[in-house]
Amino acid sequence: MDDRLRPPNAAVDIPLARVGRVEVSRFETATGPRLRLRKSGGEVEAYLDPLELEGLTRVRYKPIRLLRAQGRPAPGKPPGAAEPGARLQNEFALVSVAAAPATGGVGLLVTDMNAGLSVLLSGDELEALLQARHMDFAPLIDTSDLVALPEPDIDQV
Repeated sequence: MDDRLRPPNAAVDIPLARVGRVEVSRFETATGPRLRLRKSGGEVEAYLDPLELEGLTRVRYKPIRLLRAQGRPAPGKPPGAAEPGARLQNEFALVSVAAAPATGGVGLLVTDMNAGLSVLLSGDELEALLQARHMDFAPLIDTSDLVALPEPDIDQV
């Protein structure tokens, strides 16, 4: 549809990748972007906001029930990752999402653009996220217990 003909508050769905049986797209709404995960056939779908995606990059340090044994960060950008990836941003978070080569096919690389942390999610992990509720992401979003590197005291440098 021509953007000039689109109602001002209409949602826009931009396909990004297919990872296993999960279709991944950028879903634009009047309140901001979301990552839309939809199982093939459309019977189950989930929408993740940038802050929840940013939290997923911390799953190695703070495992959540749904991805306890599965989530593992990528050690940087894997070769062949889609460039530059779809950016999703709100007032709290900035992430990049791209399809990337993974063991057994294609995975979804989520990168926290501010902290540089990444996680590569398989199709099975994305299917597990389809069952997630927003409260399941709370431990990943709360950063109060993460240890920060202390800044040097200006008087001791």
